Amino acid sequence: MKDHDYLALDGHSMHVFLTVLEQGSIASAANKLGITKTVIGQCLTKLRSVFQDPLFVRTGGQEIVATARAENLGERMRVVLSEMQQLTATPVFKPQQAVLHFTVGTNHFLRDIVLPEWYRQVATEVKEFSLHTITAEVPSLALLRTGKADVLLSPVAPEGVDILYKRLFIDQSRCFFDGNVRETPRTLADFRQARYIGLHLPEGQRAGSITAPILRELEQQVAVRVPNVWDMASFMRGSDLLAIAPSMLRIEALAEFSAIIPPFNLPPVQLFMLWHTRHQSDSAHQWLRSQLETAVAHVMQRAKSVKT
Repeated sequence: MKDHDYLALDGHSMHVFLTVLEQGSIASAANKLGITKTVIGQCLTKLRSVFQDPLFVRTGGQEIVATARAENLGERMRVVLSEMQQLTATPVFKPQQAVLHFTVGTNHFLRDIVLPEWYRQVATEVKEFSLHTITAEVPSLALLRTGKADVLLSPVAPEGVDILYKRLFIDQSRCFFDGNVRETPRTLADFRQARYIGLHLPEGQRAGSITAPILRELEQQVAVRVPNVWDMASFMRGSDLLAIAPSMLRIEALAEFSAIIPPFNLPPVQLFMLWHTRHQSDSAHQWLRSQLETAVAHVMQRAKSVKT
């Protein structure tokens, strides 16, 4: 038998062989399988060539008997077919037995307010869980395509057929300010005369992220730019600066500041969960995504309970 002959083996032929072995008759095997004796003969011919053994020999008339090699092969083929069946079965994900390692690309605020809750939620359900984060205000899709991240949390819906996504929430913007230092801005004129603090976004992302005309106008009044929302609090504290930001920042990052609904329309703030198509059907990945949805829902519920 040549080293590569085993590649000619197939599950169907082995199943036919085992049926003939169990039935002790080609006719009985054909009847049980619902196929012709010709098909059975073709399968046995293939196996005889692979194993260089007749496998079954006639004892007289139409009766056949398995060779010693065939008897030995029968036990081993049952094991192989059982393993092939398990190989094609849909895996059942059992969190309590799982060892998971996950990387999430997200901005600083979501990293600090959503991911801790998600981590605690997942860690109590699985055997072992490790989490790594990659922070950027708008995480790059390349993180998913290169496998450097398993999921992204982004305010921007993706482009590309290989990236899947689900919207996790819609939030509204608020105007934040230090009420101990300045009066509440109430009119459009108040907002046009104010100074602002904003986030520093990478080249090319700022223009795409500002769609409302009023925001493009107020963008010209930004006096300070910082890399993340936690730094915004440091500059706003004790100053007259205003910040136009998602209302969910009232939970932690800007919890100490006054917040009002601006007297002009602003586009909704959205959060999307993004993942690559190669992970779409993975049961562990599906479970982790569902847990992330739950964690975000809990955070949003907390945000709604905070009075403006």
